[in-house]
Amino acid sequence: MMVYDKYIGGENMHDKIIAVQRMQDYIEKHINESITLADLAKISLFSPWYSHRLFKEYTNYTPAEYIRRLKLSKSALRLRDEDCKIIDIAFDLGFQSVDGYQRDLI
Repeated sequence: MMVYDKYIGGENMHDKIIAVQRMQDYIEKHINESITLADLAKISLFSPWYSHRLFKEYTNYTPAEYIRRLKLSKSALRLRDEDCKIIDIAFDLGFQSVDGYQRDLI
């Protein structure tokens, strides 16, 4: 009888999940800054290539897609809850222009 454990590809599945969670936490804390794959790799303790692969595998989004969606989600909450201008939200969340922000939002 063959016994399967949590080891897949040489790494423990739990370690992979923790690495992705660390990347998500880092993104959340640094959402208003420029986040690179090198930053996420450092946090995850894996190579940039493998960090990207793990992130996509466990979230179904690339890190860039995840960051974009998180920014848009946060901006939608601000538009709903605060009396502020769209331009302020767009620039606060690192969008290069209001047009780019509006294109992504729609």
